[in-house]
Amino acid sequence: MLPGNNNVTPKHARRSAKYDKSLAYFTMKDGLPVILTRIVDYLVRCKEEIIQQYGEKAREEIKTVIGRLSELKNEIQTNKLIVPLMCEAEDADQWNAFLGDQENRDGEVRWFTTVSLHAECYMYRRVKQSFELTGSLRKFDPFFAGKETSFMSSLEACVKIAEKQFQLLRRDDVPQDEIKQQFMELIKLSLYSNKFDMAMTLGISKGATNEEALDYAGRFLDYLSDDSEDIWEYLSQSEDIQVIDVVLDNAGFELFVDLCLADFLYTCIGAKRVRLHAKAMPWFVSNATLRDVNWLIETLSRVGAYSPGLPELGKRWRKYFDCGVWILETSSFWTLPYDFSEMERVDGDLYQSLTDSFLIIFKGDINYRKLLGDINWPFTTSFHSALRGFSPAHIAVLRIVKSDVLCGLTADQEETVLTKGPRWYTHGQYAAIQYD
Repeated sequence: MLPGNNNVTPKHARRSAKYDKSLAYFTMKDGLPVILTRIVDYLVRCKEEIIQQYGEKAREEIKTVIGRLSELKNEIQTNKLIVPLMCEAEDADQWNAFLGDQENRDGEVRWFTTVSLHAECYMYRRVKQSFELTGSLRKFDPFFAGKETSFMSSLEACVKIAEKQFQLLRRDDVPQDEIKQQFMELIKLSLYSNKFDMAMTLGISKGATNEEALDYAGRFLDYLSDDSEDIWEYLSQSEDIQVIDVVLDNAGFELFVDLCLADFLYTCIGAKRVRLHAKAMPWFVSNATLRDVNWLIETLSRVGAYSPGLPELGKRWRKYFDCGVWILETSSFWTLPYDFSEMERVDGDLYQSLTDSFLIIFKGDINYRKLLGDINWPFTTSFHSALRGFSPAHIAVLRIVKSDVLCGLTADQEETVLTKGPRWYTHGQYAAIQYD
């Protein structure tokens, strides 16, 4: 049976679908099953194309995968037990150890009663397992076609952004005040790009338009927190920035803008290296994987008909990777259920590498939820307090508010947003730039 207690999430509690007046409940009840349905629809609709690419063996394996996904959907909808993974991947052992610890601590681990963050992460891991257990489709990304379509529909906007980027990058001796102005515009454009999240549109591709790209801030963003001045002050005070880390969120248009930001941090801010952290597996529909980063750069080299600037950017960024001033990394930790306060214990090597960073920029909602532990903090809780000791380096977050996990507001801001209606945080118009 599904929960029916008519409760909202208590303050300081971790979000869970057991609170049936919560966003977590509606995500579990409606959002996740719809995403699974869309994957199945895609496999049915594009079956012949997939077989042509992966071989005739994929024909029967697609049927098997559809059966597994349908079973997974039923498990969610009927609040079944969350079961151990069956595949032999290294992270499967980590997952199963985590689930065992949860069971030992809390008893039965079910979809609607466990922590929402854990359940949502587990669903995407089960989707991956559905393909992993096949022969020909082991590395298949069911979200890739949507990410590809979304980026291609945003090319006109990318052209405009590239033109403006090159106006600065091609000049020598740019005044500091102009660099600051460009930084402020670019960091907010990077934030704006987080709006294009296919998980929010339940797997439907949506690209940025030219008009939006040119007028992004004035059109929709209401900043609940804006620490961009503090971030600039910190970046501009140092002449020896060894490395800046960017923990990526979505592929497509957002990834393109994030790479523009990375270029600016290297070229104009003077970071000697920029480390980009992608996901190790298809994740939350549109999150950027290693494949997505490489695909985007390769695709830029082939779209000269749109603008010569895009192939030029692709060549420039490939050179950065080749000579090591940009580093593309991944870690299984980013796709495990742990929140970031547990990183030092669970993945000490990753945590230690981040301590070398001058600044870690986290993009997007799922990274924000992991930073804050998916806890229903009072909105006036300070960002520093909500991090609960996670502090490998200075931290900045660029995030469109897409869930009810939030901190760092003043009392007046909290009062204002609470008058906006019960689902104000799902409208995609509120933004947060936070810094610790």
